[in-house]
Amino acid sequence: MKRKRTCPKWLKRGPLSYGVVALTSLLLGACDGSSLTSSSAVVSSLSSNAASSVSSMASSVSSEALSSVSSSSEPSIPSEPLCEAPADLEITDIASVVDWVNAMPKPLTLACFVKSLPRPMYYNATLSSFSAQPSVGKRSPRVFFMINDLVLTVVPDEKSDTKRDPETGKVMKDPETGLDLRFWDIDNIQLLELSMEVATTLPTRQSIKAELKFPVTQQLPRNAPYVKINYDESNTLSVCAFCHSAETQVEVLDGQPVYRSEMLRNPRDTEVPLGYMLNEYASCDPQSSENEWYRCEMLDAIYGQGTLVWKSFPEDMPTIFDN
Repeated sequence: MKRKRTCPKWLKRGPLSYGVVALTSLLLGACDGSSLTSSSAVVSSLSSNAASSVSSMASSVSSEALSSVSSSSEPSIPSEPLCEAPADLEITDIASVVDWVNAMPKPLTLACFVKSLPRPMYYNATLSSFSAQPSVGKRSPRVFFMINDLVLTVVPDEKSDTKRDPETGKVMKDPETGLDLRFWDIDNIQLLELSMEVATTLPTRQSIKAELKFPVTQQLPRNAPYVKINYDESNTLSVCAFCHSAETQVEVLDGQPVYRSEMLRNPRDTEVPLGYMLNEYASCDPQSSENEWYRCEMLDAIYGQGTLVWKSFPEDMPTIFDN
């Protein structure tokens, strides 16, 4: 039986930057759903044509360029921010995420942040439309990174929304078809959700809720994760309270209330298997549609940087349908 190709299609025909990232991921074993650590099998699968192509690219560098690099005393400046874990920092809670973000180059995209997260990592994914940040179909589920009591949540793609005319307030229509016009990532913001479990005497698990909006262009204050989840200007309720019951203020950080509320898990039948998403990553083609580049970038940030270990949420945690 012919074995299914598991390497991304854009590894061979995409830009060099994609190829380098993808090759690194392959060597880590992240492209192969059957074995996340078998790098030798991946290396042996590289075609002689690919090897010849790499050799040709290397030989095309002029001797003048090499001489210039070797003779220069100035350090090279990277064209893009390095998406690496900051030195001497560890993610343990929400405050440490702020420190982590502040230590990384700016502007900082969500994909770059996700790439920098330590691996191996406990992981879960779900198909869910009941969220402030819903999944965009099964191929772009809600993804959960679990670091002890801290859960970080992202979605690999941004949804398309209708847009209203600023003067009339009516939904904008396509003049030819009469259908609603839809705009991808209409607010140009990508969201990182944070949940930090805390001790409680209540019958259900409780966590502090927070969120950060990307891209991040400047240093964040300590209370940044809590500012944008206010329901209104009264600053007495968060938007999380509409799904997560028993919301209670636990502290005030630099004038901003911090809330904890009930933790919820996804139903088991909505889980999206890791193997399924590894296949999605392997087949993602940034040229297949106008905005697929973003999804491919996020899938690489999630699945191409090292080992992910599936972990289910505790059974004693209710779902949104239990409330």
